[in-house]
Amino acid sequence: MTIEEREELRLFVGKNADYYIAKWEELGETQKVSWNWAAFMFGLLWFGYRKMYSYAFVFLVFSLFLQFIQTAVKTHPIVIMLTNILISVVVGMFGNYLYYQYAKNKIKQIKESITDERQRTLEIVRNGGTSLSTAIAIGLLYLMASSIIEYGLQEDKIENIREQESINPWSS
Repeated sequence: MTIEEREELRLFVGKNADYYIAKWEELGETQKVSWNWAAFMFGLLWFGYRKMYSYAFVFLVFSLFLQFIQTAVKTHPIVIMLTNILISVVVGMFGNYLYYQYAKNKIKQIKESITDERQRTLEIVRNGGTSLSTAIAIGLLYLMASSIIEYGLQEDKIENIREQESINPWSS
């Protein structure tokens, strides 16, 4: 990593730039696995906080789809817990790598589209950094969508019970 690349990454990352740059230098160009506690603990919220919107969207859709399947087939709670832990471990292991690739690509796009040095620097800072409000909004969106899925599947169960009772009102 050149001095110029390091400075661009520092501008892009903002908070905790030293942590990420050190992790990325450890990774080098070939390694993809390192540990990120924030990514492990907060997954979806971490993607939103770091403004990785495409990753947050994919993670959100995947999580909701997985929840729908697990609820629909009445997956045992321990299996659900183990699945969630596995997903968290994977995000924790690859979070630094994903963020590095994301930051490099964003900086490259900015450098290709803006020639003025000052404007380019401002755009790198604006596109990077963190957003607590985005993390909160994504968390609330997840909670609402998750509740809708749970409620919808519960309504189906209630409707099935009503249908069975109307067919045979004497069964209990």
